[in-house]
Amino acid sequence: MKPRTKLQVEVWDLHQRLDNPKEHEPYVISKHKFYYTTHYKNLVCLECNHQWKPSQVWQEELIGVECPSCKKKLEKVITQNGGMASRILTYSVTQVVGRFQLFRYFSCWKHMQKNKLPRYSFHSLFEEWNDFDVKKRVIVGRTQSWSGDGFSSSDYEIRYVNTSGWRGNPYDGFVSDYNCPGAEILPRFKKYGLTSYKHDFDYRLLLDRLGSSPKLETLLKARQKDLLFFALHKDSHHNRYWPQIKLVIRNKYKIKDAGIWYDYLDLLRYFKKDIHNPIFICPKNLNKEHDRLMNKKRKIIDARNRERERLEAEKRQQKLEKATVEYVERNQKLFDLEFTKGNISITILKSIDEFKQEGDELKHCVYTNEYYLKEKSLIFSAKVNGKRTETIEIRIPELTIVQSRGISNQSTDYHNEIVSLVKSNLGKIKSKLGPEKQKKSKKLKAVS
Repeated sequence: MKPRTKLQVEVWDLHQRLDNPKEHEPYVISKHKFYYTTHYKNLVCLECNHQWKPSQVWQEELIGVECPSCKKKLEKVITQNGGMASRILTYSVTQVVGRFQLFRYFSCWKHMQKNKLPRYSFHSLFEEWNDFDVKKRVIVGRTQSWSGDGFSSSDYEIRYVNTSGWRGNPYDGFVSDYNCPGAEILPRFKKYGLTSYKHDFDYRLLLDRLGSSPKLETLLKARQKDLLFFALHKDSHHNRYWPQIKLVIRNKYKIKDAGIWYDYLDLLRYFKKDIHNPIFICPKNLNKEHDRLMNKKRKIIDARNRERERLEAEKRQQKLEKATVEYVERNQKLFDLEFTKGNISITILKSIDEFKQEGDELKHCVYTNEYYLKEKSLIFSAKVNGKRTETIEIRIPELTIVQSRGISNQSTDYHNEIVSLVKSNLGKIKSKLGPEKQKKSKKLKAVS
């Protein structure tokens, strides 16, 4: 988009006169991690290409590997594409240009390949020009994309900032991995002492939030770095636990891991401890106390789960016993029936245990889908030479064969003979059922 307003024209003119801040490139390069790859059972350092056989027992990924040649601690293994890969870091440069507070964003790509030294390339992403006097800003940069560093290779242009609607401004969601040292800020923000404070907060987000949140300003001035980082970039737990944070600041207790500390406070609340007592909220060993309460709660949860499982097992057993009694009462008059022809014998399933055996051997759902609960179905088992072969479902009172299935619900070589044998003995089944089961109804077409 071409600059249209007077402010956009001014910003575009200043943007074209900006220098590329190459002095920050060594700092950003130093923030990249060191990688290695594998060659058969040898390791290859992707920093100096030294290859050696590890002294540790071979495994796919070794932790804490040190290159014998360059002495760099290699933290990650790259196994795809023959050790050829790229890794990306984003960083920001904070400057003052005239009356504007300028935030510039870049990406640093580390390209690695076996038998070659790593190569670095730098890409500019976008800039945000803020005029805090009139509370207006202008975005200059590339369009966003879903690949690489999140931006396309389009030209730098004035970008339309849409702050309305549910999506808001897509550039607001971008946060850099690192801030470059030597940040310049407007005099109005120097009261916060930011330039003398080493931190990893995104300046754009921090300066935007400081003016509207006294709590964040308090965390900044108290040098509670991890609490402030968590509040800016992760979650708003500081609002819920602000009285506890004030106690922490008053007792000069430093939170080094805000996530663990907030979880610890949740555990204290669960055990109904006094979370307004500095003895509890400022432990000497936070991780140890967190783990102690976590394990204590886990035992309670495990005991509760075991009790729930026991009660559920009792209910299942009671349901099964009731189903067994009802099944026997409903079908015991058929238990003495057996149809045989040659090596084929057919009998009704006489218990729920037999349903389970039938389902397990033939690998179908006669047991898992609780066919024994179907009051209008009779389930017979056909055996060939004493081995379970097919399961037959007969619909009553119509006495029609609904299905006859073998292993994995497939038909067997004996399917037609089994179905024929059942059909020829439907009269015996009818006579055993008694008059209460022999009410005439519209016959259903048999399914074989």
